[in-house]
This record gives sequence, structure tokens and C-alpha cells, in this order.
Amino acid sequence: MATAPHTKTRYSDIKDITLVDFLDLETEQTLSAHEIWKGQPTVVIVIRRPGCQFCREEARIFHENRATIEQAMGMKMVCIVHEKEGADVFQKEFWHGKVFFDPEKGFYKAFGGGHLRTGGWEQLIRPTFWVNLVRNKRSGVKGNFEGDGSILGGLLVLNANDGGIAYEHIEKIWGDIARADKVLAACSRVSGVPLSKETEAKANQDHATLHQRMQQSSYAKDQAASGGACAAAPAAAVVPASDSA
Repeated sequence: MATAPHTKTRYSDIKDITLVDFLDLETEQTLSAHEIWKGQPTVVIVIRRPGCQFCREEARIFHENRATIEQAMGMKMVCIVHEKEGADVFQKEFWHGKVFFDPEKGFYKAFGGGHLRTGGWEQLIRPTFWVNLVRNKRSGVKGNFEGDGSILGGLLVLNANDGGIAYEHIEKIWGDIARADKVLAACSRVSGVPLSKETEAKANQDHATLHQRMQQSSYAKDQAASGGACAAAPAAAVVPASDSA
């Protein structure tokens, strides 16, 4: 069983977080986070806001890889939200899987070493945000402005039981979604199931397509032509410094 030599997120900070199972149930049920990956390695996607177009885009990307991760590799995939508003639409139209409510924002705090990490409207002046936005617009995934989208999230790949965190992606900029090819590679290491050549090729192609969307945006082209600071932003957006695998 492979584990990452180091992750910024501490396993001890997430294992006992109290979560609520609340969708498609007559009565809400509470559970400790470690119960989710008991006996089965799990991908945990911690989203900023159910109505966020970037979060919906990420959910759709990983849903497209659900058969590989859940069926071929025998893993789980779940999403975590810190508010219930819009979670039903997010689940039914974009994620199509289990969603848990994190009322104390435990996962979000764990990504910040015990403190919530937030991004306000100052993110709008960061070139990478605009490149991410263009990529999202080209994907066709739409969102809304309902709820609090300021709290940054991330993604974790967890070994079964108390095997710890095998991979992390910590969101730094709005729209800084995890790379599916890296997540699939981490899942392969954790599960011991090799990626098929077809799946690996598709993941690499999907990544290249995302990168191409950003490079072909008029904003990126204008900046590259003028030697602007964001000329290299597409690469920074696609390969976040917070990836730890």
C-alpha cells in the first residue's frame, strides 16, 4: 500500500471529523469521517460551494472517471460540502454520487492547518483565476451565486482504514481543480490496480484539452503577446503547487 512521503494535511486532523449524511434519507445520520474509508480506499473531494461552476466542472470530470475508480479499482468517491444549499442539484446533475455535510468545516480547516483558508474578491485580480474562468466557460458547465464560495477546498486520496493520506490537492485559486491524470495515478498506486493504456491515454488527453482551452483563450493570448505576467498562467493553473503526490 503506497502512501505519500509527506502531505500538508494531517490525517489526524480529518479522521474524526463529524459528517452528516443528509441527501435521499428520511432521517439525517451522523458519522465520523474515517467510517467512509473503513475497509476501502476513497477519493474525497472537498468543494467550495455546490452552485460554483468550477466545483460542478470538477465533479463532472471525476464522475466521468467513476467506472475506473469505483468499479475497476474498487475505491469509493465522495464529496464534502460545508453548506446544504444547492447540494441536491449538485448531486443529481453533476456528481451522481454520495455527498456529506461538514457542519464544522473540519476538512476545510484541515487544509489550512486548523484554520479556514478563504479567497475573496481579490482573487479577481489574479491572472490564473481568469484563465481558469475561460477554461470553465469553454467546458459549458454553468453555476450560480447562491451560498458562500469564499472557503477554499481541495481533494484527498485516502488509503483504507488508518493508512493515511496518499495524495492531496489543495485549492489555492478559485477554479484550481485537481488534475484527473494525477488523481488516477494516485488511485492506481493505492489500489494496486494498474491503469489501462486507454484510461491513461484519455486522462492525459483530457488534461491536454484543459490546458489547450486555457492557452487558446483570448485573455491568455493577449497576455502572451504583450509579455504579461500571466503568459505562463495556464501551466500554473493546471499543475498546482499544492499537489503532493
